[in-house]
Amino acid sequence: QMHITMDDSVGKLAEVTGKIKDAGVNIFSLAAWTEGGKGNLMTVTDDNDKACGAIGDLTESCREDEAVYVKVPHEAGSLNAAAGKLADAGINIQFVYATTAEAGEAGVILVTSDNAKAAEIL
Repeated sequence: QMHITMDDSVGKLAEVTGKIKDAGVNIFSLAAWTEGGKGNLMTVTDDNDKACGAIGDLTESCREDEAVYVKVPHEAGSLNAAAGKLADAGINIQFVYATTAEAGEAGVILVTSDNAKAAEIL
């Protein structure tokens, strides 16, 4: 996943995603928030390096962080079961957001205290 930091201003998300689109890069998932006058964007694309290069002039930083992508059944309790497995293994979930998956499934992106172990468990 990419973690992008930028100034918090009107239209900034449109500018950044426009540059990513113009570079021919597809966005699979996205989480965004503001904090301390800065805009933060966590995203997964089909070419993170190309996306970071395309938006360099619009952002303060763009870095790639390790994350875990899992598919869970699209039904009540699936996220709870996955979170419970990680808790039982002593793995802390630091960040989580949803993304697309095939029909009948939900995609979940997680950053944890032990991504390698989380990927094995899930």
